[in-house]
Amino acid sequence: MDSDERHGSLPPVPGWIRAIDTAIVAIAAILCWKVLSADTRAGIFDFIPRIRTPFLSYAVVGLLALRQIVFPRPSAVARFAGAWRRIAEKPHFGPAVRAFLATRLMVFFVAVFSVAAFGLHRPGVVLTADPLMNLPMRFDAGWYGGIALYGYDPDVNFERQRNIAFFPAMPTLMRAVGLVFGSSRTGLPPERRMVRILWAGVAVSLAAFLLGLYYFVRLAEQLLGPDRAAGAALLLAAYPFACFFSAPYTESLFLLGSVAAAYHFGRAEWAYAAVWGFLVGLTRPNGFFLSVPLGLLVLQRLLGPATSAPARDWPATARALAAAAMPVAGMLAFTTYLYTLTGVWFAWSRSHGAWGRSFTGLEPLRRGFFWLQEEGLVGVAIASPFNMLNTLAAGFALLMIWPVARRVGVAWAVYIVVILVPPMFAGGALSLGRMTSTLFPIFLALAAMLPSRALPSWAVAFALLQGLCAALFFTWRELF
Repeated sequence: MDSDERHGSLPPVPGWIRAIDTAIVAIAAILCWKVLSADTRAGIFDFIPRIRTPFLSYAVVGLLALRQIVFPRPSAVARFAGAWRRIAEKPHFGPAVRAFLATRLMVFFVAVFSVAAFGLHRPGVVLTADPLMNLPMRFDAGWYGGIALYGYDPDVNFERQRNIAFFPAMPTLMRAVGLVFGSSRTGLPPERRMVRILWAGVAVSLAAFLLGLYYFVRLAEQLLGPDRAAGAALLLAAYPFACFFSAPYTESLFLLGSVAAAYHFGRAEWAYAAVWGFLVGLTRPNGFFLSVPLGLLVLQRLLGPATSAPARDWPATARALAAAAMPVAGMLAFTTYLYTLTGVWFAWSRSHGAWGRSFTGLEPLRRGFFWLQEEGLVGVAIASPFNMLNTLAAGFALLMIWPVARRVGVAWAVYIVVILVPPMFAGGALSLGRMTSTLFPIFLALAAMLPSRALPSWAVAFALLQGLCAALFFTWRELF
């Protein structure tokens, strides 16, 4: 490798050499998929020709040899390394990509080997004999896949679990991406259609998470500076319950919409903030709570100093209020749709009782304190490890309320309260862990608090616990 290649200054490359390099990457990607999935004869979701693995291997090696003989400088390796450097060094996208790759590959690795080594805690739903292809079929993923394939069930028997409890943004995107995966192919058995739509959901989640990290880095850079922004992104991606960002769940989409709405709202880009806020309102039942911090930010503008021109710009204030209301508008739009389908207002809310989400006041807290008093912390953890993990995550988030208020703003501290406290009184510890994974102000405040030398240690500790959470979730333990 010459000095130009070592320092990243590469000479121009002809177009046909670029085409060969692109072909090498594409064929290598197909080869990796076939090796991982044992998909050596059936192609990839019927869209990639049925080419055997040996032929692909020979093609990659042959193209690399041809490329090196006819155009040795810059080499293909140098070009690939240079492309990676250009991506990794981009001011906002680079930290997002690094955090994404460092954690998503780890989650996939842990998921596959946990299923292989430990097996499934319970059979769950098995769509195919291939454990890799069946990997996305976990818990609520089947509900989202069913909505994407067949739509909402108008049955209003609130004593049973119904799919009207799930909001439409994720299944709508799964249906759109599923077209690329061949989920709508005629004559395909229902199980195979579900497999394809769930992998489309994985693709949606991963893309949304990467874009969400990009927005998060931009937001963090405004508040903390570029060095702290990269650390904040790594903490968010390594967080124990961030394993749900790799599943066909709503966490990635919710994070993306929330962070993007906050970023554009802070820059007074009301139209963009409104669109992202509306998406959040269509993503999850608690998405409309995003209107609370956004509304508080508008109130802070109005209560600002009298000499502050932006605080007295009433047309801008009206646009800000409209943007802040969009998460509520998204929720109401779905509520209205369900009313036309079922004849029941807020049918999605009433259906949550079948999942154990009903208001019981202080009973969950009283029961938890009594249990701790009787059994002790270790005894409770052994008897109910999943509830303990969810409770610890909720406790961590609640402890971060004051740092968030100081470092990020009171409005975002209130946001943590309104997201976490209502479900604590209506279901206890159920799913609290994955709710905390989308509370991005926590990771902003944590990155601002921690000394720079402590960030890697926290990220490693988070990542180890994320491996545990991934192993539990993907082997059908009740961490949901």
